[in-house]
Amino acid sequence: MNIINKIWCTGLLAACVLIANPKISKAQYGHYASDRQSRFMSDQEYYDYLQPYGTWVSDPEYGDVWIPDVDESFRPYASRGHWILTDYGNVWVSQYRWGWLTFHYGRWRYDSYYGWEWIPGHEWAPAWVRWRHGHGYYGWAPLMPGISISLSFGSGYREPDNYWVCAPQSYINSPNIDSYYLPPSRSVTIIHNTTIINNTYVNNNQTYIAGPRPQEIRQATHQNIRVYSVNNAGAPGNATFSNNSLNIYRPAIQQTQNAHPQRVVNAVAYKQQNPNQAIATRGYTGAPVMNHNNVSKLAMVAKSPTPDNHLVRVNTVKNRQDNQQLNGRPAVAPGQGQQVNDSRMQQQIKQQQQRQQQTLQQQGQQQGQQPGVQQAQRQQHQQQINQQPQQQRQQQGVIQQQRQQQAAQRQQQAAQSNQQRQQQTIQQQQAAQQNQQRQQQQTMQQQRQQQAQQNQLRQQQTQQRAAQQQQVQQQQRQQQAQQDQQRQQQQTQQRAAQQQQVQQQQRQQQAQQDQQRQQQQAQQRAAQQQQVQQQQRQQKAQQDQQRQQQQAQQRAAQQQQVQQQQRQQPAQQDQQRQQQQAQQRAAQQQQAQQQQRQQQAQQDQQRQQQQAQQRAAQQQQAQQQQAQQRAAQQQQAQQQQAQQRAAQQQQAQQQQAQQRAAQQQQAQQQQAQQRAAQQQQAQQQAQQRAAQQQQAQQRAAQEAAQRQQQQDQQKKQNPPNQR
Repeated sequence: MNIINKIWCTGLLAACVLIANPKISKAQYGHYASDRQSRFMSDQEYYDYLQPYGTWVSDPEYGDVWIPDVDESFRPYASRGHWILTDYGNVWVSQYRWGWLTFHYGRWRYDSYYGWEWIPGHEWAPAWVRWRHGHGYYGWAPLMPGISISLSFGSGYREPDNYWVCAPQSYINSPNIDSYYLPPSRSVTIIHNTTIINNTYVNNNQTYIAGPRPQEIRQATHQNIRVYSVNNAGAPGNATFSNNSLNIYRPAIQQTQNAHPQRVVNAVAYKQQNPNQAIATRGYTGAPVMNHNNVSKLAMVAKSPTPDNHLVRVNTVKNRQDNQQLNGRPAVAPGQGQQVNDSRMQQQIKQQQQRQQQTLQQQGQQQGQQPGVQQAQRQQHQQQINQQPQQQRQQQGVIQQQRQQQAAQRQQQAAQSNQQRQQQTIQQQQAAQQNQQRQQQQTMQQQRQQQAQQNQLRQQQTQQRAAQQQQVQQQQRQQQAQQDQQRQQQQTQQRAAQQQQVQQQQRQQQAQQDQQRQQQQAQQRAAQQQQVQQQQRQQKAQQDQQRQQQQAQQRAAQQQQVQQQQRQQPAQQDQQRQQQQAQQRAAQQQQAQQQQRQQQAQQDQQRQQQQAQQRAAQQQQAQQQQAQQRAAQQQQAQQQQAQQRAAQQQQAQQQQAQQRAAQQQQAQQQQAQQRAAQQQQAQQQAQQRAAQQQQAQQRAAQEAAQRQQQQDQQKKQNPPNQR
């Protein structure tokens, strides 16, 4: 019985301890030990997390997409952030509160009406971008939805040109890299002359796009760039640095059923109702930007207290609670957890006491025949009952100690959170100082850019002059080469004709000789056959007469052959002479005809060249006129757009602080001056090109006239009949 009581007491104490301090496993809350992520997160949670920072829109092709509520100059992987070199490669560190999610999960695309849209994803990466390098610049662009890493490295995939952002290689790891971005027009020309960076990093059978290698960056920057290690942060927010590590929040995203944003705008219906209030627009540099006023209007429509059912779909809160329970999250509020644990502990103690009493009653019934034993057991039972309050007090003391420990832990957590807040304030102050430094660097960079543009214009002018000289030299060389080729062709044709004539004469002579030989041989054979037949007949009749007749016939045949040969030789010689003369005359006629045809062909070519030159001159004039008209129209349109934008910016600036308004006005004045200078330079270049084209046309006309004169003189000196 004592053993049973001891077992019962130890079990009760263990149950109380477990109930008082429940240790929830990592699997229950979705935590797991991994090198890449430290906790789980459902897609319903990031739907709710992004709701205050933007608007969810139902795209007919990609489903629910998120449009951020940002300023007009926003571009993914370009605005308010910079690159950090880590063991995973180049990681994009964003200053946006929601940057840990949208720049490391999912993809970005630019819609012609809604602007930059984020498509949700479930896989973490340092940055979902594609890299290029060359001529001292790095370029990167967001990967479009559905494009894998292997496909992005191939030549078949090509994103729009306006996705690319370019910066000098020496500033790739600068915190103020946004001050060194190139204009979109220059970025396009650079990207078309660069190569893809196919550098990857593999960890736990997972491949990541790493971007430029550390050695290449160190050579470009001439600095010993630090390589950080990536650690997991415990809560969402901005990334932080500690020693040589980058702390960033990167949970594993789990898909849940019936997960949707709380409010979703119908993209097609909203666009049909507001066709002239597009969010997508173009900045003064040509980069794709967003209209902040129209973004705000879209957010107001989504967050209206009385939303339009035709435009906005509202998801119920019940589905969102069910999704949270599916993730293994407790349905009880955090403040009610301790009360639930205490009530459970008391219920278990009562149940165990009832069970103990039942067992004692059963034992008493079985041992009714032993009164002495029963009295001893009753005394022991009373002692145990007397000891139970002490045990309960001890248990309560243990529970109170545990509660004190939990309170101390909470205080430590609160202190840590306060420290984190202080660190954040320090970081914000540092960010403000960095912004001031960036502004100063921007002014310096603008001056440098102006000087660089002037130097580039000078270089372009020298290059144009050198190119013109090279073109003139190439034209002269081509003309000389054409003349040499024509001479060589004429000489080769004449030689070939002479060789053909000699060969034809030799072949004809040989053929005549062969014919004569064959005729003689045939005649000899026929005569011999006749003689053999006559001899055979005569042998049968009279051998002696045959001998005499054969001799006489042979003599006569020989004389006849000699006479025939003498007669045939002069006739054959006459025929051969006549044939040779006829062939020579035919060859001379063919040569004369060929020369006439060549002269006519040359004249036709010259006429065609003259006509082509006239047409080209007319087309160039027409193109110049059209280009001037288009330039004038574009200038007018740009001026109108600039005026409209200036008016909008002035209205927005009046609402903001006076200091920002003054700064923006100064920036606009500088930009207008730069544009005017660029336009003047472009006009000067166009005038120079037009003058150069006119000079080239005059030279071509003079050369054509000289050629015609030379040809006319040659025709007068060598008429075709004399040839």
